[in-house]
Amino acid sequence: MNKSPAESLNKIKTLNKEIYRKNNGKTRISIQLGQCSISVDTNYLFESISKSLPSKSHYLVTTGCDGACYKSPLLNTKHSSGAITEYKKLDLSKTSINEIFSTSNPTPSDEKFFKLQNRVVLDKCGEIDPYNILEYLEIGGYQALIKTLSTNTQSIIDLIEKSELTGRGGAYFPVAIKWNSVKKIKSRKKFLVINAEEGEPGIFKDRHIMEGIPHRIIEGAIIASYATGVEEILLYINAEANLSYKRMNYAIEEAYRNNILGENILGSALNIEMKIIRGAGGYVCGEETTLLNTVEGYRREPRLKPPFPTESGLWENPTLINNVETLSNVPYIINNGPEVFKKNGIIALDNMLWGGSVLNPKDKETKTIAETAKIINADESVYNTMLTI
Repeated sequence: MNKSPAESLNKIKTLNKEIYRKNNGKTRISIQLGQCSISVDTNYLFESISKSLPSKSHYLVTTGCDGACYKSPLLNTKHSSGAITEYKKLDLSKTSINEIFSTSNPTPSDEKFFKLQNRVVLDKCGEIDPYNILEYLEIGGYQALIKTLSTNTQSIIDLIEKSELTGRGGAYFPVAIKWNSVKKIKSRKKFLVINAEEGEPGIFKDRHIMEGIPHRIIEGAIIASYATGVEEILLYINAEANLSYKRMNYAIEEAYRNNILGENILGSALNIEMKIIRGAGGYVCGEETTLLNTVEGYRREPRLKPPFPTESGLWENPTLINNVETLSNVPYIINNGPEVFKKNGIIALDNMLWGGSVLNPKDKETKTIAETAKIINADESVYNTMLTI
């Protein structure tokens, strides 16, 4: 008897618990290693801790960055009690490795940084291991996909329309309009292209997601593909985003191994393939038709419209193009409903990169543009601030 998608996912969770059973009862040490923290030698910190790790009592993982980049290098020790000891701006010349392994005193969380944030896309980013699908499953990962597989395709698009989700690539174009356009066109071949070019100088919001919670992107992409009739997903990553590529590639391989990508996903009739395309790098490649030209091997320049990519895109096939952050909102909408999502702010529930003349560079997920003044007032480290929304 064929298992339902929910039963298949539970089996996957059980099998992965067995794989990681060796870590049960051990103290978990996590180091936030992202594109931002590499600049302060966090990768060397990881190597040093790894060489001295008492493997019988501890295990070591890397996570993405939770957005508090100013605390890097950041190491967290999670004790058997659940309490966490945090070492921010860790310097091994001042803090001994033995102290990290032996200390059990918890430290208070950075409530000041997180108190004005209502995290959707970045929820658990910086906490879970991007190389471990089990940790994503244990925070409710792929439950939105389970709900999707028992819902007709138009109803999924209707939910997205009611949520008023707009594109997070910068244009804020209504997502449901794109999805409906691709769905309505009859074609033997349709594509979903995930735009992760992010070629603007100093912008790393999508890299935070790819490096920290890659399965959320995959889940959103599968749901979008199901709703629109797409069977092939291409993730277009900037050639310079090497860590993003490494973690997304591993997550895609994990999804294939666990029957979340490929044929008969989770025992259903859904077949979806996914692969990564490395872009040449360049600001203009973020424009969707330029991106398509580079995938096809042509000069990187925009195409004339119409036709729009939803009508004639990649190799003249209907093509849905969505941004990394856009798709990462989709599981939340499916799980919680459009009304709950809208309470967070329709237009600008977005990652905001704080740079320029600030003491503490960071990546915050804010409710609306109107919250910006509150955040600035609550954070004395911010002045003469440049915001990228």
